Amino acid sequence: MVSVKSVVSHPSMEDRSKKQSILLVDDREENLVVLEVILKDLDCNLVRARSGQEALRILFGHDFAVILLDVRMPDMDGFETAEFIRQRQRSKNTPIILITAADVSSDQIIRGYSAGAVDFIFKPFVHQLLAAKVRIFIELFSKSEKLRVSEERFRLLVESVKDYAIFMLDTEGAIVSWNLGAERISGYRQKDIVGKHFSVFYRAEDVQVGKPKNGLKMAVAEERFEEEGWRARKDGSEFWAHVVITPVRDEEGTLRGFAQVTRDVTELKKAAQVVSELPTRLLQSQDEERQRIAHELHDSTSPALVGALSRLYMLKDRAKDWDTKTSTALQDCLALVENVARDIRNLSERLYSRALEQVGFVSAVRSHAEAFGKQSGVRVELDLPAASGRFPQNVEIVLFRILQEVLPYIQLHSNSQLAVIRFSSTKQEHTLEISDRLGKMDVGVPSPPERRKTALEIRLAGPEERIKQLGGKLSISTRSGIIIRAVVPVHPNSVSSEDLIEP
Repeated sequence: MVSVKSVVSHPSMEDRSKKQSILLVDDREENLVVLEVILKDLDCNLVRARSGQEALRILFGHDFAVILLDVRMPDMDGFETAEFIRQRQRSKNTPIILITAADVSSDQIIRGYSAGAVDFIFKPFVHQLLAAKVRIFIELFSKSEKLRVSEERFRLLVESVKDYAIFMLDTEGAIVSWNLGAERISGYRQKDIVGKHFSVFYRAEDVQVGKPKNGLKMAVAEERFEEEGWRARKDGSEFWAHVVITPVRDEEGTLRGFAQVTRDVTELKKAAQVVSELPTRLLQSQDEERQRIAHELHDSTSPALVGALSRLYMLKDRAKDWDTKTSTALQDCLALVENVARDIRNLSERLYSRALEQVGFVSAVRSHAEAFGKQSGVRVELDLPAASGRFPQNVEIVLFRILQEVLPYIQLHSNSQLAVIRFSSTKQEHTLEISDRLGKMDVGVPSPPERRKTALEIRLAGPEERIKQLGGKLSISTRSGIIIRAVVPVHPNSVSSEDLIEP
């Protein structure tokens, strides 16, 4: 049974959080009293044990900053007790100071250190020396305990995180720690992965070009390395990862390893890709819908209108003997049907150009410009290549849509009543320029983004988005005249070199 005086009590949880504990082990009451008197000013919890067995029982349930252990005790002496203390996981690192008589032999001192003692105190005690030695161990224990608690909290935090793979690497990139999130994301258990090089997460081609090593080098040079890329799981599947690698250094600045945080952002990448594709899909759906409406409008109305016109012309041949009022009404009906047929044809062509589908962009531009000039009265100047080849359908559609939007705008808003259309194509890019004046076209400096968009910019918002999706650029200027320039890059697999139009 543990003997405790009023100032010597088993510490409660609250007391232990404030004070450190010292275990005093001696079979003689007077020795325990002396130790308590010497150490009372340290403001620690002083716990007594009258034998080695009693000390071991106490150590089952409590942690101590230091143990003062008398060597000469019956049944189990201090050397044996120290050996048992060191064998227990909970107390294997607790400092043990052996107390013995001054005539102890050198063999006993060696045995004491071998049993796990960190120091000796000889009787009779030098009070100041004993208190100073114990105070040093108390301070060391307090610091190590704070560090241990902090590390334990951090370890629990890291190990409990499931959405992030958080692990440590040594200076060469070998994995030295692992958390639950890393296991969930990669499929590797801790026992399977610790000790392996972190390049196991990279694609074979990335390892061949030295991507893992370069990442560590950049982390050292920049104090941080961040990237997104494909990583491999244990089962061979891949995921899109956001990776941050940070060098870990000691107080002298020496590199001790790396901390890596990896997050599986595959779903975010898929979502971003879907969002980025929405404008393209929307524009594609619009084109398909315009094409469907144009075909249905043309195919459903043309036979009826042709039939109506045929019968009206037949009546016109027979109307020589009719009265003037009836003959005039017939002429009006004939003109009205012809206008309706022309408007439907123009609307159908505006929705989807059959010429563009049949003969290609350059020929469609010529025919459309000629028809527009006759109907609008706007003089159209063309600077087009003589040869006409075919481009990818999406390129032809968006460039032709720009032409369809800009020419009516020039008719309504330009004072010159002139439209100049230039087109050129090289192995690098296609360029369409439309202006209401002759001479060199210069779009100039773009306007500030906060400025309200002009009517023309609003009309060209759809084609501009499609141009961006194709990797090109649409420039619009209405400050001194109307100038439009659309540039679309030629992608390697989009068109063969034989199909290119030479300027």
